[in-house]
Amino acid sequence: MSRKTCAILGLGSNLGKKSKNLCQALLYINSFCDIQSVSSIYKTESLLKDDQDAYFNLCVSISSDMPPEELLSTLKHIEKRMGRENSGKWYTRVIDIDIIDYNNEMFESDCLTIPHPQMANRSFVLYPILEINPNYKHPVSCLSIDNMLKILKDDLGIKKLGVPVWQL
Repeated sequence: MSRKTCAILGLGSNLGKKSKNLCQALLYINSFCDIQSVSSIYKTESLLKDDQDAYFNLCVSISSDMPPEELLSTLKHIEKRMGRENSGKWYTRVIDIDIIDYNNEMFESDCLTIPHPQMANRSFVLYPILEINPNYKHPVSCLSIDNMLKILKDDLGIKKLGVPVWQL
């Protein structure tokens, strides 16, 4: 029997019906793992601070028996299934799903670094994690979520929108 691990995923969308995209992605994720908790949806401006439409983001904690690279492959399949095109780093997308944390451990391969290397700089990751796991500590820096938020340089105008309705 495989050992279940806990992971935190970050989801984002800025094309189409953004809330609906996030909820559809949650349904797909729920089909292959156990969703433990889901944050509210947060709205931010683009990381590029350009004329892109605002992003809607949330974080979800899951329990899974997939190793990190298999989990990544499955998440990329969901992105493709939902119509994501590779339009460049930080550009518009129907859905983006990142592995933020995996069992509070460090992992690195050619295609994946965990914890997510930019998580401490992203309000749209930190605020949702604060909501679903207020005692979270970064496995590399050992900083708490509260401390990471205190030193965050730009919150990208983050606004909490509300709870996603994704379960049937």
